[in-house]
Amino acid sequence: MSNFRMLCGTTAMIGFTSGSVALADVTSDQVWNDWKNYFETLGYEVTATEVQAGDTLSVRDMRMTMPLPEDEGTVAITLGQIGFVDRGDGTVSVELPSPVPVVVDVEPDGEDPVKVSLDYSSSGFEMVAAGAPDEITYTYSADELRARLNEIIAEGEVKEIGTAELTIGDVRGSSVTRIGDVRELAQVMSTGAVAYMFDFVNPDDSDEFLNLTGGMDRMNFDGTATYPIEGGFDSEDVNAMLQAGFGFDGEFSYQGGRMDLEFDDGSDQLKAQTSTGSGVFAVGMSPSGLKYDIMSRGLTAAFEAADLPSPVDFAFDEIALKLLMPLQKSDEVQDFAMGLTLGDFTMSDTIWDMVDPEGELPRDPATIALDLSGRGKLAFDLFDPEEMEAVERGEIEMPGEIERLDLNQLEVTAGGASLTGEGGIDVDFPTVMTTQGMQGTEGTIQLRLTGANGLMDTLVGMGLVPEEQVMGARMMLSMFAVPGEGEDVLTSTIEVENDGQVLANGQRVK
Repeated sequence: MSNFRMLCGTTAMIGFTSGSVALADVTSDQVWNDWKNYFETLGYEVTATEVQAGDTLSVRDMRMTMPLPEDEGTVAITLGQIGFVDRGDGTVSVELPSPVPVVVDVEPDGEDPVKVSLDYSSSGFEMVAAGAPDEITYTYSADELRARLNEIIAEGEVKEIGTAELTIGDVRGSSVTRIGDVRELAQVMSTGAVAYMFDFVNPDDSDEFLNLTGGMDRMNFDGTATYPIEGGFDSEDVNAMLQAGFGFDGEFSYQGGRMDLEFDDGSDQLKAQTSTGSGVFAVGMSPSGLKYDIMSRGLTAAFEAADLPSPVDFAFDEIALKLLMPLQKSDEVQDFAMGLTLGDFTMSDTIWDMVDPEGELPRDPATIALDLSGRGKLAFDLFDPEEMEAVERGEIEMPGEIERLDLNQLEVTAGGASLTGEGGIDVDFPTVMTTQGMQGTEGTIQLRLTGANGLMDTLVGMGLVPEEQVMGARMMLSMFAVPGEGEDVLTSTIEVENDGQVLANGQRVK
């Protein structure tokens, strides 16, 4: 979990160096203490040399240290000089030299230490802190921010592995920190073009390499976080953190993404190019649960590899994944959800011709979409190791219950056929577990299938599916579906009754 703590610290540093203004004053030492206290809240030990000269507080040789998990060593991050300048109007300017050297020392017990040095540089950087000691707003901007890998020292020698660089242009944003029973952080940021480049070479074999370049036209971030203070933040015990009030909720969005990859490890070679029109990555964690919402639109990809007979090209109009799940036990019902969309998938004729050289199958875009939601109860804390072990040993008889399950969307479209559906079911979970059947469930699912007979005829004509298998499939469909309006349309209403009966279009099938 130390990586989790490092991520929080690094994210905060970017936020601080990358906001309404209260009618009060802050001083340079109060702003510096806000920075320092924040990192100490995350579990870092912070040391630095502080020099006050006139209206400027210079913080030099800032070092943040934290232990590795299970007392396996330490990780230390060392920064160069940071200046906090009183502006004479109750606000403070934060000044960074360019570049700012950043050194990360990893010292695992019983192993050689590793040192990674980077340069953090900026152009046109400005940051002003305003407000009051318990609520400070940081407003910042920069023409460009850049982070570049300098060197890696491992096993006592410099490893010539290549270069890595991240550049972010036209940065604008604000960050507000509030101190009360917990520390609250709210951030809003927008950027212009983002570019990254990783060019790595195996130091023992220059023929083995990884080259990755890419970027985005612009990016936005909007997020909040809540951190327990006074020892409440312990990344080794996420469950305790959640109970102490830890949480975060953030969303990255971007426009015009692209990536180029070339890889060779001596036996396998790969070239890839991708582009996306836009995308969103949202994630949140709090005592109420964990959520992910990831989406990309207008994705195109092209691959070449030594073990592929020809280049592979494909595209999606939309790819999306969502997840909502509870993390802590509760006697009250909690919401959950899961969704997956692979929308309007198309692939090059080169791939199609491998399986359908005569072009008999419709090559229309294919879609798979599933959207589920519901309510239930969780009987244990997911991040509590002791309770997880109790579940594995079977000591918690019923770890969870489902009370309601909704099928908000079902779609499978391919080869000229399409299956869609929606509905919902109420569940008396104890009854279901006792009877080991469908008793205790009640609800309805509506299904619609189009083009299935035409697709089966085509598959038989191509010799991909035997006629007898298609006959069996048609018999099964006749048991559960009835003709609908239009050509080659079947519909089905599946009803589950509380006594365990299952009906298809009013006819009992179980």
